[in-house]
Amino acid sequence: MTTSTDHKKRVTEPAELAANLARFFNRLENHAASDPANLVLLDELAEALRQTKLRAIARAASAAKEGGDYSINHIAGILGIRKQSLHELMRKGQALLDAQRARLGVVVLRERRRARLV
Repeated sequence: MTTSTDHKKRVTEPAELAANLARFFNRLENHAASDPANLVLLDELAEALRQTKLRAIARAASAAKEGGDYSINHIAGILGIRKQSLHELMRKGQALLDAQRARLGVVVLRERRRARLV
C-alpha cells in the first residue's frame, strides 16, 4: 500500500507556471471578448499581479539582506531600475505583506506566543 508520503512532491517550474498563466489569460480574453462584463475581472487580476510583484520584491530583498543569493543591487539590475526605486517598491511590498499577515492573524499569533514566553 502506498501512502502520500511515498510519492515525491511535484515541483512546478516558474516557466511552467508562466505558460499556464498565459493559457489562462488567453481563455479569459476570449470570455471577455464574448461577454464584456468579464472585463472587470482583468482589472482585478492586474491589481493582484501588481501586489504579488511587490510582495515578491519585498521577500527577495529581505532574503538579500539575510545573505541570500541575490544582492539588492542585483535585484535592481534584474528589474532595470535604480536602487532607490527598488527601496520604494520594497517598502510598498512590505506594507502589503504586513497587511496580509495581519489579515491572516499571523501577527496576533506571534504576539500571543511572545507574551507567553515573557
